[in-house]
Amino acid sequence: MRKKLAILSMLTTLSGSLKATDYTYLVFTLIDGTTQSIAATNLNLTFNDGNLTARSETSTLVIPLVNLQKMEFSNDGSTGINATNESLQNQPLTIDKATDIYDLQGRRVTKDQMRKGVYIIKKGNKSQKITIK
Repeated sequence: MRKKLAILSMLTTLSGSLKATDYTYLVFTLIDGTTQSIAATNLNLTFNDGNLTARSETSTLVIPLVNLQKMEFSNDGSTGINATNESLQNQPLTIDKATDIYDLQGRRVTKDQMRKGVYIIKKGNKSQKITIK
């Protein structure tokens, strides 16, 4: 409940001084350090059953409030995933039970569900963005 109040307070503060239309993205930082972003155009946020649902013109994100560390408007929709030494870059890609795969809408998918597109592969505290062509 405290987290909900804190988030509502942040939204109230932001709405008083800023408009989502002044920014391109709303970026969510989760407690595991990963980020997800959604376009701020015609953005609608709702809270229900312990989840925050963010809907834009092109996508929907559902984030459990217990996993949300912070959210902020930005003109950079960067996911914070890059090709540093800490990424999975230049390592053989093995997908096993310890691997999480997400599409760009933040939905968890299985290896068998992967089609052409961009995915985030997460193992432990390391993430990599991959493209299936």
